[in-house]
Amino acid sequence: MTNPFDGRALVLAGHGCADDGPYLRFNDNKTGEVLRFPVRGRTFSLRKLPRRRCTGRFDLATFQESVCPLDVELLPDSKETMCPACIEATGFNPSFYFAASVSPQQRAYNLTPHFVYLAYFSPQHVKAGISSETRGIERLLEQGARAARIAGRFANADEARALEAELCAQPGILETMRSSLKARLLAEERYDAAEAARVLDEAAARLAAVSAVAEAGFSPEEVRDLSPFCFGGASPDVRDLQLADGADDECGGRCLGMVGSSLVLEQGGIGFVVSLKEWESHEVEVLDGQVTCSFEAEPQQFSLF
Repeated sequence: MTNPFDGRALVLAGHGCADDGPYLRFNDNKTGEVLRFPVRGRTFSLRKLPRRRCTGRFDLATFQESVCPLDVELLPDSKETMCPACIEATGFNPSFYFAASVSPQQRAYNLTPHFVYLAYFSPQHVKAGISSETRGIERLLEQGARAARIAGRFANADEARALEAELCAQPGILETMRSSLKARLLAEERYDAAEAARVLDEAAARLAAVSAVAEAGFSPEEVRDLSPFCFGGASPDVRDLQLADGADDECGGRCLGMVGSSLVLEQGGIGFVVSLKEWESHEVEVLDGQVTCSFEAEPQQFSLF
């Protein structure tokens, strides 16, 4: 049987995490298929091609992904990863609270139960966010959090947003983080589950003392280490990790795991961190079972924290 991934030009449409671990999502625009490519424990290479195509649409009612029916090619410098038709069909705006109008799809989605979370990336980087309960822990994994705790559960998105806004107004709580920063922290900052729990416990105690936060429904739950979902066990030692130099257009190795959009690819006993966020919407060539490039290991500088 022909390998549906090997050597074919597919569109990198996103990433996620299932019961069997993290995966990349590819669109085959010729067949109309949405393909999931489990990565953990797999040896493979990816080559980013110049051409960009719409990453397709997502049904907020059924949670089904589909290939762009128009097979739209995107301009090289476009900031969007979807064409206008797929943006309209999906109707999702994560910053709906700032939008001048909200789509019917978004209005229905916002009425579903939502939760607010605190996501840990390093001792100096704790981020607040919201997600629909229908997505469960997948949103936290998609974000690339190393550990997290639910900060409150609500009947709808508007109530959840009220708490998120109060949390983000507090010192030390971030509302956004760039993917490049997340990749750097993964490669350079030591991760310890006990330390992450301590940092989130201290943050929860500090936030609970703020009356506006408490009144918005702050109700923190237990801290959860997300390493088993990303790596199948404990996170690798940061001394064995570094950012991959020269991985702008090609990467490869045996995949130790994936945190958010960042692959950890092992070559020569070192885990090289490769962020694929900027690859999304590009056509890519997938070479399953092959390592077609090599990364050069460099001396590593370590954080004291």
